[in-house]
Amino acid sequence: MMKPPAMRQRFLPGEFPPPEWERPMPSTEQLRRDVWVTLLVMACSLLGMEMTLSFAPAEDAPDRAMSYLAMCALIAPLAVRRRFPISSMLLLSALFIGFGTWLPQVMIQLAPQIAYFVGLYSAVTWARDRRALRLALGGVILVMFLWLVISITNAKLVFGSELDLPMAIDTSGFIDPVVAYAGYNFLVNLFYFGGAIFLGPSSWRSAWQHEVVIAQAEKLREQSIELARRAVIDERLRIARELHDVVAHHISAVGVQAAAARMVQPRDPQRAAELMRGIEDSARQAVGETRSLLRVLRHEEQDDTDSPGTDAHRSPEPGLTDIPALVEQSARAGVRVQLITVEHREGFLDSVGAGLGLALYRIAAESLANVREHSTARSAVLSLRSGVDGTGEWAEVEVTDDGSPRPGTGGSGFGLRGIRERAELHHGLVDIGPRSPAGWRSRARLRVPGTTPLSPIITEATA
Repeated sequence: MMKPPAMRQRFLPGEFPPPEWERPMPSTEQLRRDVWVTLLVMACSLLGMEMTLSFAPAEDAPDRAMSYLAMCALIAPLAVRRRFPISSMLLLSALFIGFGTWLPQVMIQLAPQIAYFVGLYSAVTWARDRRALRLALGGVILVMFLWLVISITNAKLVFGSELDLPMAIDTSGFIDPVVAYAGYNFLVNLFYFGGAIFLGPSSWRSAWQHEVVIAQAEKLREQSIELARRAVIDERLRIARELHDVVAHHISAVGVQAAAARMVQPRDPQRAAELMRGIEDSARQAVGETRSLLRVLRHEEQDDTDSPGTDAHRSPEPGLTDIPALVEQSARAGVRVQLITVEHREGFLDSVGAGLGLALYRIAAESLANVREHSTARSAVLSLRSGVDGTGEWAEVEVTDDGSPRPGTGGSGFGLRGIRERAELHHGLVDIGPRSPAGWRSRARLRVPGTTPLSPIITEATA
């Protein structure tokens, strides 16, 4: 932003448009309105002129046809004052001086005075080329000043007569009549031109500020659309991650249990029946969670997604209270899981938020699914811990096993990526990799709101 001149900054404080800014052209409706307003003002001016001729002495009255022509000529440029602001100002200035010299009876009317003021104001307000405006306006002011000086001194070459002013002894004022006459005319013209030049930049700046506000509003609208689009993308990515976890956990469990049932069915029908019940439970849960996610996809683009009735169609998200069921499902799939809970405050893990509980549950489910699919281990340890350090409290889930990688079971990597994304969402850390001398470990520590730490409480459960 270019700093405005000191004089302008003093009388018109605040920011002004940059030098390269140009005011947009007036609309067609504005130009049409200018024409109708000009015709209306012209009609009123002619009516006022006729009233003046009706009460003025006949010997002092100007020619009627010439007076009407002069009045129409002085009003007509207002029709294009916004389309050609500088040209209109120059034309009005020339007409003002010409008719003011040869038809002063017309120029004393109110309409020409107002028309000329509006022409000056419109030029300063609507001129797109500000440099040309400054040159034209400077020339007009200089010519008007010279014309005022000549009219006051009453040069015989122009007027051919002397000023008809009374002597100082015949007046009631304290100022010499010539000085008073000159000072009065100077003050009138100062306020006349100064008012137009002062009000014009204010309107010009207001137009720029209005355009800036519109541009900012449009930018905010575009940003809101972009944020909404990103929110939809993030929600779909979250749903895709949830769907992957559902498939990885339940469907993989179904496959493992079906294979085990097929192998044990000839020699242990009862064990095969138990495995088939596990398949049924896993399939039912997978269908339920998948339907819940699909309902979200169907409702996400509706306008009433925030209404109370929308969430009524969604099933509750799993949390830490569902970890025992997760352990039981893994046991039915052939992987015996030992659940260990270590809390720095009794009941702390039961009090964590739904979002954090869901993240811990999904990480545990993905880790156990990896054990079933990609490891030869038949047992694993699932540890839930909480604690506090210098940056606040944390909750942790860890799954370890002592098996070896199963050949030909390489995954897509989306499961591990989902674990890392969930941990990053909760400002957590992830440690995934092989153990020494054998086995695999998946550990994620997520941040939770801090409270006063107490002595650790350790509980164990085995399935």
